[in-house]
Amino acid sequence: MTIKSSLFILSLSSSVLWMPAAQAETTVAQPNRQQTVTLNIENMTCAMCTVTIKKALQKVEGVQEVTVDYDSKTATITFDSQKTDSAALIKATTDAGYPGSLATPVAR
Repeated sequence: MTIKSSLFILSLSSSVLWMPAAQAETTVAQPNRQQTVTLNIENMTCAMCTVTIKKALQKVEGVQEVTVDYDSKTATITFDSQKTDSAALIKATTDAGYPGSLATPVAR
């Protein structure tokens, strides 16, 4: 081995020693907490009823998105399943004067 190649190997080995160590972050997978349900809504008589129903549902903790359809008399709600459930959503519409019932099974 020549002096030149020895110095090259020595310079490589010393640069490897001074390289910063790579940091790895661990991530914990969260269970899917988002669910979507459709409720059949009673007593809707006008387009303004949809506004009242939407506001009542948006007040429920964990509700992320609400769509109320006057023509089909339904409300589709996306919510965090660890903060609320379909029973609380039905209670909210019923308390607002619009009894609801589950139209679709809970989607996961």
